[in-house]
Amino acid sequence: MNSPCPKIAKKKCNNLLQNLYKKNMVYFKITGGEIVPEIEMMLSDTVFYLKWKIQKELDVEVHRQSLWHHNRMLRDHECIEDYDFRENETLYLTVTPLPPHHKLHVLVKSFGSDGYVRVKETDKVNELYNKVEKYWGIPSNRIILKRRNVVMENNLPLYTYYVNEASEVQLFISIEPR
Repeated sequence: MNSPCPKIAKKKCNNLLQNLYKKNMVYFKITGGEIVPEIEMMLSDTVFYLKWKIQKELDVEVHRQSLWHHNRMLRDHECIEDYDFRENETLYLTVTPLPPHHKLHVLVKSFGSDGYVRVKETDKVNELYNKVEKYWGIPSNRIILKRRNVVMENNLPLYTYYVNEASEVQLFISIEPR
């Protein structure tokens, strides 16, 4: 008959490893726009690597990002551990605006039909609704646009949803009951 001691020792060892792993991690909530991603980082990672992860999550180029913690801007070359963060922290993301007349190609994805629409990041969401209505022939009152599973509100500018070159916006059509 096997002794339970090795199983207990293995469980304690796994718990210790998990605790050690957690102590070497920081979970960041990235605020500043309507989309609020949460990103897990190791203490030994650099701020630049965190920005790279934000780029993968939000499509915002690293060079346009500034990260802030309690009114202090984080520097790319510094490590996460240099800031003495708690296990869960909130960072504020600011994005350097594009030139005023710079046009973006946004991919509007829908069931059965995808297409690119040209917009400026300062355009309001309702302008995107109007373009979708014009190109797809769907009344704007039946359109729902989402970016990263967040419903886009008409009165807000596209940059609050981190809309950039080749960003994807999902198009949903509300169907009225008869």
